[in-house]
Amino acid sequence: MRSPERLDEGQDRNKGTKSVFPPLAEAAVKMEGLAEWARAFNRNSQCKVRIQGRLLRVTLPDIMTVYMTVGAAHDQDVGVETIRVLGPREGRRGAYGESEYTVFRLVSQQLATVLEAEQGRAQLQNVMALVCSYSSLFISPCHVCGRVIPAESHVPAVVRRWEGGVWIGEHVTCSVGSALG
Repeated sequence: MRSPERLDEGQDRNKGTKSVFPPLAEAAVKMEGLAEWARAFNRNSQCKVRIQGRLLRVTLPDIMTVYMTVGAAHDQDVGVETIRVLGPREGRRGAYGESEYTVFRLVSQQLATVLEAEQGRAQLQNVMALVCSYSSLFISPCHVCGRVIPAESHVPAVVRRWEGGVWIGEHVTCSVGSALG
């Protein structure tokens, strides 16, 4: 696994530290503007966001459901604190359960690794772009080997890496590192 110091394409403008994410094109979402941002996001995306207090439920229809807890930094920017992924029909497990499917547990681990590498600076828009990149989870081939499902396991390309202006998918076994690759 690569060390967090070797991450990225992006640079955090304020701290000069590396980031897994590309630089944001727009201003970060503020806590008081979260509901308005979610309405605009839902109008323009196939992914849908529902807000329940500090919990966001993001639905990628027929693919997965993502639960994120959010908080605000001292400047009131919304940041993602935790993330959990379940299958589309596992909703009864709720935001704090674990998926019974390996693929969704691996996606949860990859996303948690990204949040950890960001050290509390993962902004909502970046995490949402990453989450929505999983909309092709079961149909896109691995960027490395070109297969949807690798020969050695039955898990699709769950690792995501920002490269050439897009999120690319890789199998865990094909990836040089992890989501930090």
